[in-house]
Amino acid sequence: MPACLAPFRRAGSFCAILLALLAGGAAAARAQPVAVVAAEAVWGDIARQVGGPDVAVGSILTNPATDPHLFEASPSDGRRVGAARIVIANGAGYDGWIDRLAAGDARPVMLNVARLAGWRDGENVHFWYDLADVRAFATAFAAACAEIVPAHRAALQARLALFLGTLAPLQARIDALRARYGGTPVAASEPIFGLMARGTGLAMRDEGFQHAVMNDTDPAPSEVAGFEEDLTRRRVRVLIVNAQTAGPATDRLETLAGEAGIPVLQVAECLPPGMRYQDWIAGTLDRLARALAGKAA
Repeated sequence: MPACLAPFRRAGSFCAILLALLAGGAAAARAQPVAVVAAEAVWGDIARQVGGPDVAVGSILTNPATDPHLFEASPSDGRRVGAARIVIANGAGYDGWIDRLAAGDARPVMLNVARLAGWRDGENVHFWYDLADVRAFATAFAAACAEIVPAHRAALQARLALFLGTLAPLQARIDALRARYGGTPVAASEPIFGLMARGTGLAMRDEGFQHAVMNDTDPAPSEVAGFEEDLTRRRVRVLIVNAQTAGPATDRLETLAGEAGIPVLQVAECLPPGMRYQDWIAGTLDRLARALAGKAA
């Protein structure tokens, strides 16, 4: 090769190397998982199951000892939300703080479970206790991910189908409980379990008391008296309490239930660390079945 052409050959080689590096960088960027932040661990777990390796999911409310209604977001939470491509909120006022964190110039894709569930003012907001709402969320999440990584749409749909399939045994257990215990009267300290109670056909009593506790107000004296009478006179089969919001009022209810021989079922608002959603719900249904059968939950 003539010496005068050597610089051009070296330049061509450099350009080829540069183009290869750029192409590799672009491929690596495409391979990066979609950053997802969920307000609650339960929605984060479902997103992780459906998204698989296509997503990197972080959840903010992960401590079962935290009262979600009293939670205050930190600056680090704001940074996590700001870096996310998809943000998941329970909605319906349950976690309004995440809407404020997500408001900005680079607003992420927002998945609001309350909107997906067709929630109306005054209805129950604990959507993870309704399998229909869970199915709606999982389907919407798979679609949102596919919009960001369309090349992985088939894999996302396959994982979605797998996840939905794992809900079928849970639905069968709910249906069996409804067939056996439908119409059975129960009571609860607050409406956390209301959607599952409806799904299993249980007859929920003392709802005025529940809503007062949920809204952090004092129940009317007549509501307190009616609730306590339901327990002392054994008018309910099971007492359901929120394990994350225990206090003197709920302690008294548990004492009265114990004295009357009424099983107490403790339920929670936060997915226990390291547990899948399906296993959590299955365990809760097992304990509900024991309680309805008159055994310790």
